[in-house]
Parts: sequence; C-alpha cells; structure tokens
Amino acid sequence: MPLRSTPPSLRLEHMSTPPARNNGHKPSEEDGEEGHLAELNESLSILATIFPHVLPEVFRELLSTFDGESRLQIAVEQLLKHQDAWVKGRWRTATTEPRPEANKAQGNELLVAAEDEFRRASYKWATRSMLYEEFKVLSRSKIEGVLAEENFCYTRARPTLQKLVSKSWRNSFNNFLLRWRKPIESSMKDHWMIFWPKDQDEKAKTVPILKETGDAELDMELHRNVLAPFLETIKREREAKDWEVALAMNNTEARNAGAIYECECCFSDTNFEQMATCTTGGHVICFRCIWNAVSEALFGQSWGRNIDHSRSQIKCLAPMSTDICDGCIPQSISRRAILESKGGKEALKKLESRLADEALLKAQLPLLTCPFCTYAEVDELYFPPSTIRYRLNTDHPRTTLFLLLLLLNFLPLLLLYMLLTRLSSFASLPKLNSILSTSLTRLLRHHHLPHRFQCRSPTCSLPSCLTCHKAWRDPHTCHESATLSLRTTIEAARTAALKRTCPRCGLGFIKESGCNKLTCVCGYAMCYICRQGLGKNEGGEGYRHFCQHFRPAGGTCRECDRCDLYRNEDDEAVVRRAGSVAEKEWREREGMVGVKGLGGGREELGKKGRWEGEWTVQGIVDWWVGGVLVC
Repeated sequence: MPLRSTPPSLRLEHMSTPPARNNGHKPSEEDGEEGHLAELNESLSILATIFPHVLPEVFRELLSTFDGESRLQIAVEQLLKHQDAWVKGRWRTATTEPRPEANKAQGNELLVAAEDEFRRASYKWATRSMLYEEFKVLSRSKIEGVLAEENFCYTRARPTLQKLVSKSWRNSFNNFLLRWRKPIESSMKDHWMIFWPKDQDEKAKTVPILKETGDAELDMELHRNVLAPFLETIKREREAKDWEVALAMNNTEARNAGAIYECECCFSDTNFEQMATCTTGGHVICFRCIWNAVSEALFGQSWGRNIDHSRSQIKCLAPMSTDICDGCIPQSISRRAILESKGGKEALKKLESRLADEALLKAQLPLLTCPFCTYAEVDELYFPPSTIRYRLNTDHPRTTLFLLLLLLNFLPLLLLYMLLTRLSSFASLPKLNSILSTSLTRLLRHHHLPHRFQCRSPTCSLPSCLTCHKAWRDPHTCHESATLSLRTTIEAARTAALKRTCPRCGLGFIKESGCNKLTCVCGYAMCYICRQGLGKNEGGEGYRHFCQHFRPAGGTCRECDRCDLYRNEDDEAVVRRAGSVAEKEWREREGMVGVKGLGGGREELGKKGRWEGEWTVQGIVDWWVGGVLVC
C-alpha cells in the first residue's frame, strides 16, 4: 500500500496549529548536512567498534562536545584516559544490545542501531511535530526532555510520553468519553497516525492508511513499526475467520456426500481432510485428538504415553481391548494437524526441540550447547592423521629434558600399571593408551579449538564462551564479573587487615614507620598491635602499655607479654592470610568452589594450595604431555 495516500486535507502540514520551531520554518538538508551527519555516524561506528561495552549515547555526547577534524581522536583519548568520568555507568547489557532480525540470520550484529545514530534536522522537526500534536496535554518542555533522552526517536519516545500523559486528569476524562464510541472505532484505532477513510465504501474501511509526516525517514519508521504490524494482525484475523468458514463448508459438503469417517479415539465424525491413519492398524484419528495428545504431552503428564521416543513420532491413540497398537501417526500428517491448530507453530517448535533433546541424550554424544537456547552441536574434534604433527617442546629445553628423564625413572611403574589393568580384578582401571589418547586430544583442543561458540539457531544466533558459558564480547574475559567481584573482595580484606580505624572520629590509617603508639588527628592514642586506647581519657597507660624490660635485640621478653613498642608485624603474612580467608568465604558464598580462571589469591597460597585436589592419573599424564609435546 502506498505510504503517501492520504488526502491533502489530512496532511499534518495543513493542520491549523502546527508546532512552532525556533526559526519558524522547516529545516532544510542543504549546506552539507548529509555529509556532516555521515561523518558523525561513521565516527560513532568506529567508537562502538573500539569500545563495544559502552552505550552509543556516550559516544554521541563525546562527538557533540568536541569539534573539528580531530574530533574522533580526541574522543578516543578521552575514553582511554577518563572512561569512568564519561561513561558514568552507561554500559551495554543483554537487553540494550541491538540485534536486528535482518542480521540474526546472517550472524552479524550492529554495534549501533539506526535509532542511536545522529538524526537529521528534518526528522527531528517531524518527530517534534507529531508528538506536539498527539500529546497536547503535556508541556513542550516535557516532550523536549523525553526526546533528548531518546535521541529524538519517535518509537522510543512515544511509550514514555504515554506513561506521563496517563497520569493527567484530562486524559482520564477523555478516556471516559471514548467509552461511548462505537466498538469498532475504539478497538482498531489504537494509534492516532492510522487513518480510516470515511468517504469509501464499507469494504474499504477495513484497509487503513497512514498519515503523512513530512519526512520520508519517519514515514518509513511508522510504516515498519505501526502500520505493517497492524495490517499483519488484520490479515491473520481474516485468514482465521476464512479458515473456520472453509472448514464448516467442507464438513457440510462431506456430510451431504456421505464422506464422513468416525474417529477411533473420540468417536466423533470427521471428514477426509481432517483425519489421519496410524502406520500399523490403519486406525482413524482426527486432527483434534492429535492436537490434544501433543498438548498433553508437552504441558501435561503424558509425554511417555503419547510419544514414541524410538521413532520420534506420536503414538496411535486408538483404544484397543486386547493389546496396544504399536503404530504411529505419520510425521507429515501430525505436523499438519499441529500447524492448523491455534498456537501450533510454538507447540511444533517445542515438540521438535524436545524430541531432538531426547535423541541426543540417547546417543550419548559429547555435546556443545548454547547457554541461551536449546541448540546443540556434537563436540567432535577431528584432525586427519596426516595433519597432526607432534614435536618436543623446545621453548623450555630444560623442562622437557627433566620430564623425559622423569619418565625413564617411572617406566617400571608404568609397566606394572599396564599389567594390573589386564587382570580381571583391576579391569575397572582406565587403560594407559586411553589415558594417553585423552591427554593428546586435550592438547589438540587447547591449541586448535577456539573458545568461542557460535549458535546457529535462527532465533538466537548469540556467540558464547565454552569456558564460562557467558555471552561472548571481544575482547572476552572469562568470569569477568565474578573476577572483578573476587578481586574487589580480596583487596578490601587485605586493606582491612592492615588498616586501623579511630573509634572516636572513624578515621582510617595505616602505619608506615615509627613506633606502635599512634595518635589520631583528633587526639585519640592507641596501640597499633592490640588496638587498645592509651590516652588518659580512656584510662590508658601511655607508653607503660608496652614492655619495659631489657631484652636482647630482636628477642622476646620472658618476663611479660606486653606489646613491643618497635616490633612490626609480618605484614606480608597478614595480607596473605586475610586474602586467603576472604577468597575462601567468597567462593563458598558464590558457589565457585573449584572454579578455575578467576584469579584471586590462589597463586600466593603456596605449592600445597596449587596442587591440592589435582593428583589423579589423568591429571598427571595431562601435565606431562603438556610440558613435553606441542602440536
């Protein structure tokens, strides 16, 4: 349908009270406006590519602040040096990332959506005019504020303005008056830009048209987001009514011709086009029973009773007195029965997905699954034998030589292990060749298999990480949010282990040098070791709190257990111990016990902490193969 089919009298340019602009007339696209906007949008795309985690509004703010040919370079420099000051928490999330439907099938993602780009002056003028005319109860300053927040996007700004206008008493009064209108007008005219011509015949009233805005870009946006979905809804409703009428006429003609069959499940009459027969006994089953069986299997308790898992088909539903029919409904007919029912497309997708999951589970294949949908691939790492080349690790020759000599020393133990695995009493032990093959496969996977998993489902198409199962964004860091949380927790615990806080004024401080009697700026005196108050107001002893006996240098007093005035604690040990305790508590609280790749303080816990829980035969072989061979 042509977009500009509105009569001239209905065009918004000819309204009696058009919205006013600063200069009083429509802006033009002359004087290089298109070239300037193209340059700004190109810079916007470059910034979004360099900083993919930042929202586009930050880039628009930067590019609008600076001017000149070096605008882009200055914006990049500002984000690198003062990122927090410019971003202010405006980071991309899963709900803010643009994923147009046109790019999902191709596997591409737009870092900057069309709604986030710099807008032309004519588009801003037309959007402002539409919203001024629609929301007359709101002040223009409110509308301008919402438009500034939404980058003058009509589709994004209108819902916000609708929420604001719903709180107005004038809107409540108008809604009360609209209740007395005809139902057809109040139900279909849900958007004020959709126009129903009054000078056409009754049949033409079912075809609405769109009012003209004066800007081609806004016209296309309204057609795509308002008129096209509305026409699609009308089309679906009309097709549903036509289908019901066609079914009724077909049933009537079948009854008159005597071509009626009885369903052997519900014993109701049905015509030839609405029936199916099982593959074994030829039992007649109507489409209604097939749909009910699928619904009960998906949303009820009859999955095992109605679905044949071995053939991934619907079982025959005909009741038998002696035995159960082992036939099934042909897949093509059951598919047609499901699609002809209301909500059939969603039910068919759910049925096929569940059948695929059952088949993959029975196959017992190693799978790579998408964490955001049910898509899965076989984890089959295959390299032709002619392409596999193993060689010794020459980057660290001393380590390689040491591991080879270690293998010679343990060769008798390996031979003994091979003999034990051949005995029936030790048959449960894994074979040595199987352990070595697993280690070589893991080595190949580590060097050649990427960690990025691309979902190929047309409804998802999201990339994810095979290690942390999170959404993939370049550059990707596994467990990024968990890593930041763990690092912050450990740093806070380490700082708290050394920091002392004045109980009088709450000031925190750390001793760098000097004695252990510290005096706060508020006058409060305390011991740095035991934190006891030493002032007269606190009943302290001053310097008498510390040991007064003669001792050899660096020795411990044998006459009392008072604090030492000049002895310092082992700060490194205190920090290490506090970080270890904080990491352990964080992992237990977050359920991350045993999860690797988070960093933290594990590397400082010593060899015992690093090797704890890793002494397995497979782990030792993996460690040896990884140190000796490269591929």
